Amino acid sequence: MRSYIVFSQVEDLPTVKGDFYALGHIPNIIGAIDRTHVTLVHPRRSEQVYRNQKSYHSMNVQMVFLADQYISHVNAKFPGSVHDAYILRNSSIPYVMGQLQRHCVWLLGDSGYPNLSWLLTPVRNPRTRAEEGYNEAHGRTSRIIERTFGLLKATFRCLHMTGGSLFYSPKKVCQIIVACCMLHNLALRRQVPFLQEDGLDEGVVAAVEPVDGEDEEVEEEDIDNRNSVILQYFQ
Repeated sequence: MRSYIVFSQVEDLPTVKGDFYALGHIPNIIGAIDRTHVTLVHPRRSEQVYRNQKSYHSMNVQMVFLADQYISHVNAKFPGSVHDAYILRNSSIPYVMGQLQRHCVWLLGDSGYPNLSWLLTPVRNPRTRAEEGYNEAHGRTSRIIERTFGLLKATFRCLHMTGGSLFYSPKKVCQIIVACCMLHNLALRRQVPFLQEDGLDEGVVAAVEPVDGEDEEVEEEDIDNRNSVILQYFQ
C-alpha cells in the first residue's frame, strides 16, 4: 500500500496546488477529502455496528484525491455506523496535515467535516457575494470527488452495490478496497485507459456520490483561515 497510495510530498506541492487551482481557483489545495460506503454482508454478532444511516450494511471509506484522480490516502477500516468526523480524527490525516502547515496548504471537504486550520468546507449560509463565489469555487473543485468515486466503482464493480454485497469478513473487505485503490493508482501512473467519462454507467455514477454530510451538524472549529481565503480571493 505504501508503494502505491502516497500522500503528497513537499517537493510535489507546487504541482499539486497548481492542478487544483485550475479546477476552481482556490489556492493552496493539496487534496479533496470525502467518504463513500462499500456494502458487505454483516457479521452475525455485530449487525448493528455495520448498519449505516442509509439502513444498509457497509464499511465507511474515507479517501483523499488529487486533481488528476490519484488516490493519495484511503482509510477503510471503520464500519458504516461510525461518524465521519470520528474517522477523520482517528486517521493519519491530522498528523500529516499538521506537518505540512508551515507550507500553508489545505484539504477541501464537505459540510460533514469540521472547518479546521487545514481543512476548508463550504459556508453553510452564505450572506455575501464573496461567500457565494467561494462556495461556487468549492463546488467546482470538489467535483473531482464524485468523478473519482464514480470511476473507481465503475471500474471495480465489487465496490458498488450493483455488484452485490461483499461476502467476506470486514478485514477482508478492507483489503479488497485498498487493493482496488492501489490498482486504480497503478493504472493512472501507467496510463492504462479507463472507461471514457461519457461511457460510464450513469446509474453507477449517481449512486456513488460522496456520503452526504448536510444532515449532520458538525461544529466549525476554525473558520479564520476560510474567512481569510474568502476575503483575499473572492471579495
